[in-house]
Amino acid sequence: MQISTTEVKKRGRPATVGEETKTKIVATTLDVLLELGYEKTSLDQIASQASVAKKTIYRFSSGKDELIQLALRSWTDSFKSCFEKDAASLDEFTRQLEDGLVTIGEQVLSPKAVRLFRLLQSDFPGRDELTASYQQQGIQRGRKILQLWMIKHSDLHIIPEQNFETLSNLLLAMVIAEPLRELALRQVPLIPVRDRAHKAVQLLLPSFTQTSR
Repeated sequence: MQISTTEVKKRGRPATVGEETKTKIVATTLDVLLELGYEKTSLDQIASQASVAKKTIYRFSSGKDELIQLALRSWTDSFKSCFEKDAASLDEFTRQLEDGLVTIGEQVLSPKAVRLFRLLQSDFPGRDELTASYQQQGIQRGRKILQLWMIKHSDLHIIPEQNFETLSNLLLAMVIAEPLRELALRQVPLIPVRDRAHKAVQLLLPSFTQTSR
């Protein structure tokens, strides 16, 4: 007796996980991590809080560490779109840059992000692995997104060619580093993110105007 293709599809489990379910699992991973810490975070806990079967998680992730990487990557995904539009002039470039830096700041300085930063300052099993993921998927990827966006605008002759790796590092350090430190110490940042972003862009504006065409 032959089994129809339709019947086989009905009996088989879905090959992929829907984006809504995946997003929910990834978000839950961060909640569990912040609640229980790295060592006690498990797929069982994540599956239970996300109200999904553990096998559903394995359809798009190999385990806890990859889920944490996806969770951290989702933060940089949230502001990646800010640096996908091409500016037509230097004025538009600086406006988009400032807005993008504000979006990054709001994400990196969010309550969950600050709690994670505090967690990384403590000593616990798995700290090195978590710190490496934080650096790779958060800090380094954020810098790279900003760097590539500025390189593209140099190619478009909106800004002059220069060391964009250094510039991206400087911009993010000026906008994020000090308020993140203040929040980690449970202090209220003295300067709002928007003001920091504006001052950072204005400070580096001469480097964007040299020989620009």
